[in-house]
Amino acid sequence: MSTSTFDFPVLGDTCPDDHSIPSFMVSTTRGFLPRQEPIIELPAEFAAVESLLQRMPVKKLDGTPGLLANFTFGDTVLKELTDLSSEVEKYRHDLVVMNALYRDYSFIASAYLLEPCHERFLNGEPYGLGRQSLPSSIALPIVKVAEIVGFKPFMEYAGSYALFNYRLEVPEKGLEYDNLRLIRAFEHGLDPSSSEAGFVLVHIAMVKQSGALVQGTVDMLQGSIAKEREMFNDGLRTLVGALRNVNAVMNTMWNRSKPAGYTTFRTFIFGITSQSMFPNGVVYEGVSEEPMSFRGESGANDSMIPLCDNLLQIKMPETPLTEILKDFRQYRPGNHREFLEAVRDSAEQSALKDFAIGDSVSAALYLQALDQVRDFRWRHWCFTREYILKQTKHPTATGGSPIVTWLPNQLQAVLAQMVDTATYCGNINGVSDIMDNANHQRETLQKEVSKYCSEREVTVFWDVTLPECQIGRMMTYRMFLANDLMYKYNLLAPEDNSSIIIRYSSRPNGTAALGPEPRDQQLATTMTSRYAGKQNPVERRKGESALSEFANYVQKKQALRRPAGQTQAPVVLEEHDELDILDQLGLSDDIAPHVRLKTLFLDPAEANVAALKDIIQARLDEGHSEALFDLGLEDNGESMEFTKEQWETALARLKETCEHLKADVKLLMTRNVGVEGDGIEMGSLAKDKGASGKLILRKRPESVDDVIETRIAVVGNVDAGKSTMLGVLVKGGLDDGRGKARVNLFRHKHEIESGRTSSVGMEIMGFDSKGEIVVSNVAGRKLTWEEIGRRSAKVISFTDLAGHERYLRTTVFGLLSSEPNYCLLMVAANNGLIGMSREHLGIACALNVPIMVIITKIDICPPQILEQTITQLTKILKSPGAQKIPIFIKNKEECINTATQFVSRRICPIFQVSNVTGTNLDLVRTFLNILPHHGNYDSSAPLEFHVNDTFSVPFVGTVVSGVVKSGAVHTGDTILIGPDSLGQFTTTKVRTIERKRIQVPGCSAGQSASLALRNVRRKDVRKGMVVLHKADKPDPATGLIPQPKVYREFVAEVLILSHATTIKIKYQAMLHVGPVSQTCAIIDIDRSYIRTGDRALVAFRFVQRPEYMTVGDRILFREGRTKGLGIVTQVGYDAKKPLGGQEPEQKVEKAEMAAEGV
Repeated sequence: MSTSTFDFPVLGDTCPDDHSIPSFMVSTTRGFLPRQEPIIELPAEFAAVESLLQRMPVKKLDGTPGLLANFTFGDTVLKELTDLSSEVEKYRHDLVVMNALYRDYSFIASAYLLEPCHERFLNGEPYGLGRQSLPSSIALPIVKVAEIVGFKPFMEYAGSYALFNYRLEVPEKGLEYDNLRLIRAFEHGLDPSSSEAGFVLVHIAMVKQSGALVQGTVDMLQGSIAKEREMFNDGLRTLVGALRNVNAVMNTMWNRSKPAGYTTFRTFIFGITSQSMFPNGVVYEGVSEEPMSFRGESGANDSMIPLCDNLLQIKMPETPLTEILKDFRQYRPGNHREFLEAVRDSAEQSALKDFAIGDSVSAALYLQALDQVRDFRWRHWCFTREYILKQTKHPTATGGSPIVTWLPNQLQAVLAQMVDTATYCGNINGVSDIMDNANHQRETLQKEVSKYCSEREVTVFWDVTLPECQIGRMMTYRMFLANDLMYKYNLLAPEDNSSIIIRYSSRPNGTAALGPEPRDQQLATTMTSRYAGKQNPVERRKGESALSEFANYVQKKQALRRPAGQTQAPVVLEEHDELDILDQLGLSDDIAPHVRLKTLFLDPAEANVAALKDIIQARLDEGHSEALFDLGLEDNGESMEFTKEQWETALARLKETCEHLKADVKLLMTRNVGVEGDGIEMGSLAKDKGASGKLILRKRPESVDDVIETRIAVVGNVDAGKSTMLGVLVKGGLDDGRGKARVNLFRHKHEIESGRTSSVGMEIMGFDSKGEIVVSNVAGRKLTWEEIGRRSAKVISFTDLAGHERYLRTTVFGLLSSEPNYCLLMVAANNGLIGMSREHLGIACALNVPIMVIITKIDICPPQILEQTITQLTKILKSPGAQKIPIFIKNKEECINTATQFVSRRICPIFQVSNVTGTNLDLVRTFLNILPHHGNYDSSAPLEFHVNDTFSVPFVGTVVSGVVKSGAVHTGDTILIGPDSLGQFTTTKVRTIERKRIQVPGCSAGQSASLALRNVRRKDVRKGMVVLHKADKPDPATGLIPQPKVYREFVAEVLILSHATTIKIKYQAMLHVGPVSQTCAIIDIDRSYIRTGDRALVAFRFVQRPEYMTVGDRILFREGRTKGLGIVTQVGYDAKKPLGGQEPEQKVEKAEMAAEGV
């Protein structure tokens, strides 16, 4: 190509009647659309293909169910379709027909391979495996056709799924959106109002605008080469106008394709590369015996934004994600690919970016173009979040890219280039507005990426290049990835010092960056049975290393859990929800400009007062009636640079606003406000001299129902000081070193005599709305539970669990049945993490509950022993089984900051206290006061109340206590309680309800409560039962009121944590499911036997009685010490369908032969 002009052959006349040239050739009239309208019907020789495609969709054109609706498409293909490769040869030179054949064979291939995954998805199961081979009747023709037209032999965005898959309802009306229809579809896409049709047709309508994009590109390159400023600027204006039109069309996606509808047809557009459905690729029969792998259809294969990347010279970071971006280039039509490469080369040779920023007007236009690219990618990220991240946990996009990090990788690169460009725009109007909006969205992106990376624990690599003049702003570019505090960055200074590259890397779980080296790693838990032989260290590490990963897997799978009466169904948004998103995310064209918090606090305008009130209310709602607030910092962390007087004005405004919302304010710490040493002032930071402070806002409860409840399970080895610690925290005062503080907590005589807890004890600690501990005004008087509950705005419920190995069953029952929000592990400084402490830590990790540690007895522990305990604890917390980040809390500032971040399960705060001298007890109380509410509960779901204790109260009757897992229950409700030994439920009514010994009219999901029942004897109820609402209507088939289903057998996916030998069929262990504790026998395994570290499907049978269970319940089983954990995948077991395909008897025989060495 000439360097003096851009001479790529861009078409003006698309020659629609010429079938000898490819369908896809870049033009200034149709842009990246095909040169002519796609062929709708195939030639007569391919009648069998045409027939299959017309019968294929879930909903056919006539509205009746198709082959994919009853999952018979694959069998029909094998029966009806023959190899038509010889017929392909007849049309080899008709490239338009070849493109239609490529489109249709790719639809058949994807439907055939992914049909089993679609069936599983609709059943609420994981995708599982697709068909692992493509029959020759599809493979041979698609490979031949793809080679002729220049595509990969798998579905692509342009050549098949989108841009060559439309027809005009009325040809004379052209490409108007309402005139577009799909030719082929998987689900309901033949109906133009469906989500599938909307998804594809919006893309076509967007690409319709690309002709002007191509024209603007050509003009810009010609102007840059010739150094003609006016021509260059005109080209930029054309480009910006085209991008605005593209973004406007893109914005219609919210109305035309619903998020809940997208995930159902999305199954069929997955590729092979990097997908769990095809771990080894797909064998194309008759083509190659080796498996083949191709990326799936993806909007990332569209050419419009990659064209802008090349033209505007947007520098992508050198990360694995950018390598995927380069790989995507192969999945475009050949002419498109060549055009993009020519644009890239011409822009580099003419130094287009340098030419643009050499003039302030050109730089401002160039910034507008970047802003439109940002707008496109930001909207794409919003689509990804609403349509994918909130709908499915599948980790990869259809094209095989990582779903969370792929788009932010490119979006961050655009934002960095915008920061650079803005410095060259002078005082051009509108530049500051563009950058304010970009900065606001950047901060939002940081929070969202941090959230989803933390949830999914993904690896992220981002390089952000900033010019020297922007280094001062570097801290605002930090991206907190995977988990808060789990990132590291390197500053790489180039030789010319022109820029600095910030390289961020985040590894899953932080093990590589933050954990100890493998040779230093300690075991997180020691889970070998006292009745079994010793394991070798390798086997033991194998089970424990898998613990953290499997616990996270179980946590995610629990999203599938559904209470009785609630079926699994895709989430359906309200009709207006996707329109609300426009206002929330700033996608609407007429959205009001973002107002800084500083303005809301200092400007007395009435609108600002109302806006501030809305913000505070939203924060309180988000935090379940409380919120931590940084006064003096913007939402993005930037300082408001308050003077002391301004800060006091802002504080007064905040208090006034909270008073209107019936909330109180407590000042936790300040900077540059008070005097150091006053207990609140923390001193100034080197880079921030502005006044600021951290406060806690908490609503005043109108009734007991509004009180915030946080449940904490207290565990640790015997003599670690658990009961003493709770006695000091709850009752006030200090211990005398001889057990004075713990006596009041014991429930039984033998506990007082031995000084050891043997039961599950319950204690509460209250904080009022001002953040003060609720204690008696009379010295020495202890408040009752009722008094604490009525005077508190927040209640911490402690479950005091036994530390002795003899009472392990009771401890495990307490951990699972109390549904704790947090786990508090007590470690005696003079003993370290010994005995049952490790077992308790392992169980807490298995339950994936956030863990905090208190090291007690530091007053009697020699310094060197304390140091050994700290070293041991740190190594164990960092080990593969736990994968925690220990944070030692030594002062109030660290306490407050860590409590703010404790929503992350990876952080593990550690306190060192003495219950005798009172050292650091104030830090523990402060931490508990501001501990964020943790847990997700659904009050709108059917009632499910788990019984974890029973009582017989004089003059009241039988009382059951427990936790509301879902739904709500009220006084007077007719309920069912069961199952009994026969699996039956008893009908009764709720007489009264109490929470924290205070009578309330009802309780809802996430709350612990006690229910007094009518006409039920205590001997007829037990721990492990459930309370459900009685069905209102009889079953139409039987005319009877349906009873809840209970099961004696179930299937679970389990991980074996520790076992000295093999586990085989007939093995028995104590199994815990929530409040249920019962012996279970293994009746089937998907293999002959399992060992430590193995994951397997296992069928269990309860030995004594059936229990109420649902798919998604978490299980833990043990024989002495803990043996394994898992999640229920199926209730009931069909002996006719054995796991793994072999009869259990055969597996037993095979296991015995293996044991004998046969």
